Amino acid sequence: MLRFAFLVLALTTAAARATPAVPVSAMPDDTLGTWGLDAEACTSPESRGRIRIERKSVQLFHATCTFDRIRIIADGIFEGRGPCVEVRGGRRYRGGVSLMGLGDQMMVRFPGSQLSRTYHRCERPLPVR
Repeated sequence: MLRFAFLVLALTTAAARATPAVPVSAMPDDTLGTWGLDAEACTSPESRGRIRIERKSVQLFHATCTFDRIRIIADGIFEGRGPCVEVRGGRRYRGGVSLMGLGDQMMVRFPGSQLSRTYHRCERPLPVR
């Protein structure tokens, strides 16, 4: 009986700490700007390793997504979802990004992928290709 009481206490405490996703109107200031996979991505105009995050959209090398939903998933983790349009061909699909800021670095995860990529803030914003 005592073990059961501790189990219930542990589960209710964990559930109380869990924070539901909170809607926000735009991506936070510290996520905005151009981010590159490495130094070359930030300095080479031909690189495809850049993304640009704006208040209500993200520009990727292959598509631009406009957020119709932005949420705080957990402390410091933001998610933007919405319609995307591919650069070549104009195909439309639903997509977005999950972002976790780490100062001058950002962990980025795309829907449907279990992998995250670490991007670095670019000092000189080049166009996303």
